[in-house]
Amino acid sequence: MWQKVRQELVQGKTLLQFGLLKGVGQALGMFAPLVVAKFFSSAELFGSYSLAKMVAFFFCTLLISSSQTPFIVFANQEKAKTGKINKSFSVQCSFLFLSLCLFVAIAMLFDGQITAFANINRLDLVYVFLAFVGLAFKSFLCNLFLAMDQRVKNAMAELVYGVLSVSLVFVLYFAGAINLRAVLLIYPLASLFLALVFAPTVDFGQLLPLRLDKTHLKGMFDFTKWVMLGATAVYFINWGDLLVLRLYRPMADIGTYNLAYQIFKGLVTVTFIVDAYFLPFISQHVRDTNKMKKYLYSKRPKIVLLGIAIVGLIFALAPYILTLVYGETYRGSATILRVLLIALAVILYTGFYNPILNSLKKYRFTQTISILQVLLNLLLDFVLVPRMGMMGAAVATLFAYSCRAITIELYFRIKLRSQLQL
Repeated sequence: MWQKVRQELVQGKTLLQFGLLKGVGQALGMFAPLVVAKFFSSAELFGSYSLAKMVAFFFCTLLISSSQTPFIVFANQEKAKTGKINKSFSVQCSFLFLSLCLFVAIAMLFDGQITAFANINRLDLVYVFLAFVGLAFKSFLCNLFLAMDQRVKNAMAELVYGVLSVSLVFVLYFAGAINLRAVLLIYPLASLFLALVFAPTVDFGQLLPLRLDKTHLKGMFDFTKWVMLGATAVYFINWGDLLVLRLYRPMADIGTYNLAYQIFKGLVTVTFIVDAYFLPFISQHVRDTNKMKKYLYSKRPKIVLLGIAIVGLIFALAPYILTLVYGETYRGSATILRVLLIALAVILYTGFYNPILNSLKKYRFTQTISILQVLLNLLLDFVLVPRMGMMGAAVATLFAYSCRAITIELYFRIKLRSQLQL
């Protein structure tokens, strides 16, 4: 038995290394706002910080996050043909530039509405823009490493960024400078340091010369525009609860709910390690029946069982840990978190289908499902939040994720399993 366990560990060495580095990095990224919540003077201030972050993440979602999967898929396919990814990289650079312009244009047109929503002033909005720049560049660099099939380097970048984010929060605290603007400034500072560390390691021979090929641009944009719909939908799944809570509940409730949701969202991000790790492999071997069977029927059950065991442990310990760390400041977060952890188990189970769907470019299906999910989530929010408060938002999220999981499972069994000869 020990020999078999050892063999599994040897075969999964790269996955374990990638998963450990990326998991720790993303866990630290999740930990940073939790430390901010501890050091902020009130749940109301953390609520305002949460809504400011919501604005920054919205603009990051539109083109940067939405183009991640198309960039990885197109770059790996381009590299297999030419040994370079300069066409895909050129398109990705154009997306980064457009996203920066988009933020400035919308912020200038709707600055009053944005500041009122987040309960900030116009100078604070400048810091929100800087936070967005930091988030966008960090995503751009990490996506580049995945596009170059440098998964461990991608994980190392996530780890360094996570360490920097948490460290800077503590630096601000000990310097007596914990406030909204200073905390938002952490994102661009961490990204700048990340660039200084990792830019010299990039193989620019694969990226240059820049060439904005029309066919490549059209293909990536067609993929991205569908992913954009789904990514925007996922954004509203992640943040839509706060939109509805902002209408019906005080700012303190927004801070309390978002503390639990930040933990949940951080754990969801960790589950994306599977997608990020396997996507380059699945992109190249999606038609290889034997490799796909091993992926679905050997690797998947082991990882899912491990993940569910970890989720169960967090479920049991959540009330004690949150009370120990935060006292009574965020009363109610533990119960919200437990409901969301059930949704996490559902996400973990269906997450293994994502690389297959993306490699087969079934993005119309996945994005349609995401849009329907957010519509259902928001509908339930409007029905349940006025009656149940924060718990209504958590139940709405759980129900919407469960419906998504059932739909994807049925689609795979009815449409894809026979197509892939599984």
